Amino acid sequence: MSSLIDRAQRQSTGRRPAADPDEARKLLTVAFRLAAVTLVLLSVLVVVTLMAANSDLTGTFGAIAATWLAIHQVPVTIDDTTLGVLPILPTVVMVWFSAKGSAGAVTTQSSRSWILRVACASLAGPFLITLTALAVIADASVVIPLSTPNVVVAVAWTLGVHAVALAIGFGTALWPTLQASLPGWVLGAIRPAARALVTLLGAGALAVLVSMLFAWSTTGELLERGETVLGMLGLTVLSILYLPNVVIGAVSALTGATARVGDVSVSVFGDVGGPLPPLPILAAVPDGPAGGLWPILLAAPFVVGIFLGRDCGRKVAGQQALFTVLAAAAGVGVVAALAGLMGGGELGTFGAVDLNWWAFGLLAFVWLALSGSVTAVAVAWVRSRRRSGAGEGADETHAAESADVPDEIVASPLGAPEALEQGSGETSEPASAPVAATPSTSAASARVLEAEIVEDDDTEAPDATPKLEASDEKADAAETHVVDAEVEELEDSGGTEADLPQSGQTPSD
Repeated sequence: MSSLIDRAQRQSTGRRPAADPDEARKLLTVAFRLAAVTLVLLSVLVVVTLMAANSDLTGTFGAIAATWLAIHQVPVTIDDTTLGVLPILPTVVMVWFSAKGSAGAVTTQSSRSWILRVACASLAGPFLITLTALAVIADASVVIPLSTPNVVVAVAWTLGVHAVALAIGFGTALWPTLQASLPGWVLGAIRPAARALVTLLGAGALAVLVSMLFAWSTTGELLERGETVLGMLGLTVLSILYLPNVVIGAVSALTGATARVGDVSVSVFGDVGGPLPPLPILAAVPDGPAGGLWPILLAAPFVVGIFLGRDCGRKVAGQQALFTVLAAAAGVGVVAALAGLMGGGELGTFGAVDLNWWAFGLLAFVWLALSGSVTAVAVAWVRSRRRSGAGEGADETHAAESADVPDEIVASPLGAPEALEQGSGETSEPASAPVAATPSTSAASARVLEAEIVEDDDTEAPDATPKLEASDEKADAAETHVVDAEVEELEDSGGTEADLPQSGQTPSD
């Protein structure tokens, strides 16, 4: 009987613990909440668009699935025309919310197993939705002219987008833990790199704005091609969605790389004109040569590198400032290359859009690394000089304060060898030899009292009280010895006690 009970206990203890409903709910939320909200919004958008265009709702599900893939930068083929240049703005929004969801599911106290489960859930949900979208497109291709994308490419882009979001979310939530394992020059490079990247994008946006102002008439003509209010609204929405793509192309041109749209090429060294899609935002693409303005445009990444070096030089000092600049420049170069890769692709009958992503990333790194390294080294050198100057000033001040020590402390009372230490409160034993009653005796007593006064003023430490009491007793003994010596001298010379100071004062007083 007891063996059966033991066996039952062993079986019960060997079972896995029951799943926590809260944890399961959190994992499902991370996996499917964002995808569900996105699909609902896409459904409303597609239905409203089809109804506004007076089209039937036959291919609604296929359009929703294709839009889901387009958000993840998966090329879509419609009627044998491949659209590979997709808006980056929806992808950035998707990454933002996905990173926020991942960050909210973990904390610094989370275990490794839980972090791993959250990571798998954040990737598994979009993966399953992408597979479902591919199946829907394959079924809808019978009714509408929509081709099924490459499965490997679709899965790779989906997992890549959400992997970036996962890294950002985990990095934000687990940042206090990651700080302990990363070197200081890497930590110091994160914020300067983000500021440099934002500044480069701002310079590109400014260039696009100025170019659109010069081509304002062309922008109006392209906008009027929408004919109706709804058509103009659609062109405006498309221009807003493709604005980040155009800004990235402008930044690529500012660094010295070449951006191509079909037969049109844009560079600070010269432009080549040609036909462009009738999109108002593309009016910012110049149709003439760059002329003599290219040195000014190339100065933009150079100036950004100077500010990067200044920020890194202020955060860290010495040789680490150089490492910080190189790490920040490398981070900006990697992001630039990825942005150039996402901004390129097939554009149907207009050809291909090529931002030359590898040259874009390399040139961004070179510009920031060169000017930033020189600036960081200069800033670090100035900081070290200031610190050394401040250290020398402190040493001189300390020496001047040491030179102001009164002579009464250095000199020995009654001509005895020095036994006082500055601030120690220790007094030497008075000499045992008889002291003649001379005027110098009173001066010596006065010096003893002055030494005691200076000693009491300079000694402020609480633990020096016993030493001060000992020094007072020794000084009193020395003073008594002086008085006895004067009394003996007066008696020997026939003097009286009336010769002594009145009011109970001692000769030292």
